[in-house]
Amino acid sequence: MFNTPRTGSSLTTSSLLTQPQGGFADPLAPTSGYSEVDPWSGSQSPVRSPSPRSGVSGEPEANVSPNPSRDAYLNDPPSLYISLFRGLEPSHLGEVSLPAVQRLLLTSKLPASTLERILDLTAHNKVALDRSTFFLALALVALAQNEGGEVSLEALDAALGTLPLPQLQRPGPTQPQSSVSSSFSPWDTAPRYAVPGAQTQTNGDEPLNGGNAEAEAERGFWRRLETVDVQIIPEKEGWFLQKYRVVSDKRPEPLNRRYSDFVWLLTTLTQRYPFRLLPALPPKRISPDASFLEQRRKGLRRFLNALVNHPVIRDDGALNVFMTEINFEAWRKRMKVSTEEESVSKRLNPAQEMVIPSDLEEKLDRLRTRLPGLIASYQKMVTLAERELHRLQVAAAESSRFALSLQTVAEDLPASCHRCVPTGQSCDLCTAVGRGLGDVGNGWSSLAAQRDRDTATIVAAVEALKTQRDMYGAFRDLFHRHSRLSRDSVDTLRKRIEGLQGKIEKTRQAQKPGYEAEVEKLVIAIDQDNTTIDNLLHRRVFIRACMWHELSVVFHTRQAAAATLGWRAWANGEHEAAGAETRVWERLIEDLERMPTD
Repeated sequence: MFNTPRTGSSLTTSSLLTQPQGGFADPLAPTSGYSEVDPWSGSQSPVRSPSPRSGVSGEPEANVSPNPSRDAYLNDPPSLYISLFRGLEPSHLGEVSLPAVQRLLLTSKLPASTLERILDLTAHNKVALDRSTFFLALALVALAQNEGGEVSLEALDAALGTLPLPQLQRPGPTQPQSSVSSSFSPWDTAPRYAVPGAQTQTNGDEPLNGGNAEAEAERGFWRRLETVDVQIIPEKEGWFLQKYRVVSDKRPEPLNRRYSDFVWLLTTLTQRYPFRLLPALPPKRISPDASFLEQRRKGLRRFLNALVNHPVIRDDGALNVFMTEINFEAWRKRMKVSTEEESVSKRLNPAQEMVIPSDLEEKLDRLRTRLPGLIASYQKMVTLAERELHRLQVAAAESSRFALSLQTVAEDLPASCHRCVPTGQSCDLCTAVGRGLGDVGNGWSSLAAQRDRDTATIVAAVEALKTQRDMYGAFRDLFHRHSRLSRDSVDTLRKRIEGLQGKIEKTRQAQKPGYEAEVEKLVIAIDQDNTTIDNLLHRRVFIRACMWHELSVVFHTRQAAAATLGWRAWANGEHEAAGAETRVWERLIEDLERMPTD
């Protein structure tokens, strides 16, 4: 019937599609697009029955059965295993993509059916392999190369004591076709792509920033930014304290920092600069998994890049110590850091006060009313981009499985030719078709490798979208701090001064003994209150200047640069990836033209 669901071993039951790997769960859709009902299916899909293969046993095992000896071997593997893992792990997630694993295993010279069995045992319904499953795959390769018999976990357990090293060649690094790196920042120090004829002004010679001198000084800021990277240090401090390595392209030495150091930095800067755009810290969690740690690492990287490139905060002493002091924990214990608000030590000159527009509140209200919608839209785009990333990772992994299955058929088809009996040699047609299917498998391997490289474009796009989302979130937090901290006691002090002045008049009229001393005390109190009022009025003006600076200089320029550069990089990356994938299909078409039909 029309819209009848498929049953059996269809994709609808695959945990790969219903439970995405890599820690991403899609809040917008409960299932992947692959698991929808097939509207063109008129009958149920038959359950696949595997053909018997030499040295390959049965169905794939969804779960690897535990074995203490095997677990001990995988927890303390040979150094070659660790070297190969580090060479293939481009990310910080502690995982190797399935296409990368396939490229490595192909150098073992084992039959494709054996490699398919190994991946069925280790990467069943996965798009990537973690350390233990990757080491298990290498051990199974060594078993197959040494024993030449059935590849199974039981055979591996029996051979653990005499298992040799696998004979593998490390595949050369695959250079991505796109020039977008996985650590791309939309505020990078150089333009990724040049657009012919692109103009930076919209109306003749009139500046985009309306004549604001500070905003004009920030023009082209993204060409001269400091770029900071945050890396996870594998060795933990104690049982659970994770440390991070902070590396800057404009500072001499890498530094080790704990999450609590980042918390201290944000707390200090919030007290000093309550009316500046301050990024939020990623959350903390007890017993986090690898995916959460990776997301937090990227969040810390965005946090630091926003701070060191803020036109005011980048000169802060506490931030500079954080970015330069090697023994930061000892420095914190030794030094007492001032948390005095910025307005106490800074004074505005008349020219700076005149720059503040009289309709500042209306300008801020215009942004304030639209911030919730902007944040929601960017959060939705982040979710959609992460879904796109997961789909591409699934496509790369499925392409690898497709390639191995094709290679297996290419090996089995000539061997199944009836002319092999009694001569042992297949006919020319079966041999040529098998060779052609091998070329098709090679094409799918190239496609898997290309899609694996293309994930860097989506990873960069996700980070660019999160950077923009974080910027809107930072302004939302700024509005919250402003409404809470901008209040003062000027009106109360003025009423108190009026009361003190009246009390002075009454005291002078009464002229009781010692009234002069009482009047003098009241005059001193009035002078102190007037000084406090002057300081508070200066603070009011300074707060307005800060809000105008953050709106017109920091937010306005960075909003434009982040959107333009981020989307430009994504579009160009996708264009180059599509061209590279097209070339793979064109080469495959040329190979298929030479494949016989009869």
